[in-house]
Amino acid sequence: MPVVVAGTLFLAATARFFVWPSTNDADRADAVVVLDGGAGERLDKARALMARGVAPTLAVSTGREMDADEARDLCDTRQQFEVVCFTPRPDSTRGEARALARLARDEGWNDVVLVTSTYHVTRARMLLERCFDGRVDVVAASPPRWPLHWAGAVVHEWAAMVETALRRNC
Repeated sequence: MPVVVAGTLFLAATARFFVWPSTNDADRADAVVVLDGGAGERLDKARALMARGVAPTLAVSTGREMDADEARDLCDTRQQFEVVCFTPRPDSTRGEARALARLARDEGWNDVVLVTSTYHVTRARMLLERCFDGRVDVVAASPPRWPLHWAGAVVHEWAAMVETALRRNC
């Protein structure tokens, strides 16, 4: 019986944190920020928000998972909106949160819309809210529904959530 209860609690927490996380409606912000990673869904969602006029600036994390051609296209080609590309050090979600907080301070941003994959929303929000004093709205980008992709992402996110809970700094 305890195994069934523990299993049920684990599945419920997995669903709440990684499948149906708490998100926001993006209305208006100083910048839309897209985190590195995913399978292209993050940039697609960020571009859709920019097309809606949610913010005048798109900030793009160009870490190791960003497609080099796509990053070059966004960062080096004139867009209809301002694009700010940054490479976090370390190349991790925590590094992205720190880099974004510095960028927001330098640019005078008080409100950002963070775009990341659904399974990444909870941890990304936690880290960014630790580093950035302004308002953070988080928009989930739906990744492909490949079972192995989701399984790997959830395992990674659980491990990273434990690390995030233990290391409470920005």
